[in-house]
Amino acid sequence: MQSLTDTESTFLGSLWIEKKIPPLEYCSFERAGRLLGCEVDDLIHLYEIGAFNVGLKLDGIDVEFTVDFDKADKKNDSDLLHPALTNRNLEMESSTILYGFDDNAIVHFENGYHIDGFACGIWYADYVLPEVKDGFFIETEYGATFKPVKIRDDIVSATARYKGKIDIEIPFEELVIMRRDLELIWKSVKTGRPLPGILTGNMSSKTKISKSINNTAEHHARNREGLLNSAIYILSRYPEECRGSRKEISPEKWTNSILNHLSELPPIFITNEQEILRKLRLAVNHAGSKRKG
Repeated sequence: MQSLTDTESTFLGSLWIEKKIPPLEYCSFERAGRLLGCEVDDLIHLYEIGAFNVGLKLDGIDVEFTVDFDKADKKNDSDLLHPALTNRNLEMESSTILYGFDDNAIVHFENGYHIDGFACGIWYADYVLPEVKDGFFIETEYGATFKPVKIRDDIVSATARYKGKIDIEIPFEELVIMRRDLELIWKSVKTGRPLPGILTGNMSSKTKISKSINNTAEHHARNREGLLNSAIYILSRYPEECRGSRKEISPEKWTNSILNHLSELPPIFITNEQEILRKLRLAVNHAGSKRKG
C-alpha cells in the first residue's frame, strides 16, 4: 500500500493532526481502532479481505532471505551488499536482515541472492491468517514466510523463510498495523469508499509478478498465495458452507465450497481437490494447533 499523497492529505485532513499526536509508524489493532473510531472486529474484517497486511515484530529470528531483481545486472549495484543489509540499501523501511561476513552466508543465482541471516524489525505476514485473533504462529513444520514492509521498484520479490529450530508464538495483541495502512483506512473512513481487497477487487498488496519466473519455490509460493486468498474470499462470502456442525471451520466443507464457486474466483492454479484440502488443513491447523495443544 502507498501513503496518502499531499493533495489527498490536504483534502482529507491528517489523522495525526486531528488526533493531536505525532505520526505513529505502527500500532496495535486495539490502538488503531481507537484512533480510527471503529471496532477491532472492523479492522479484522478489513484484514481478512486483504485490504492490508498485518505486521509482525521479529527480534532476530533465523531465516533464509531471497531477493529477486527484475534484471540480473541490478544485483551488482555497488551499494546493495553491506555487512548489515540495511533499510537504505533495499528500501525495506523497518524490515532488516543481519548476516555474517563469511562467504557461505550469500548464495548467488541468476537474478538475485539467497542470504542466510536474521530477520529483525517489523515484517509483513506472507499470507492471510484464517483466524487472526488467535495470533501468529511461526512453526518449523509449516515453513512460515515473511515479506519486507517495503521493497524498491527494481525488485520482483523479497521473502524471508523461517529456518529456526523452535516454534514461536506472536499473540494477537502484539500484531501491528503500519502507518501507511492506517492512513489509507483513514482515507476510506473519510470518503466512505471501500478499500481494495479480495471482495472489492484491485488488491493493493498483490505481489509484483516478473515476466518470467525462474525460481520454482517462488512459483509454488505464488500459487499457494493465490489459493489462500481465494479461500479467504469464499470463507467471507459463504461462511456457513465452510463450517461444521459446531460452527468450526471445516477444511472439507471449505474445499467443497471453493470448488462449487470456482466461476466466481480469479484463476487459481491449484485445482486438485486433495491438494486444496491438504493446504486448507495445514492453514487451519497452523492457526489452531498451539491454542488446542
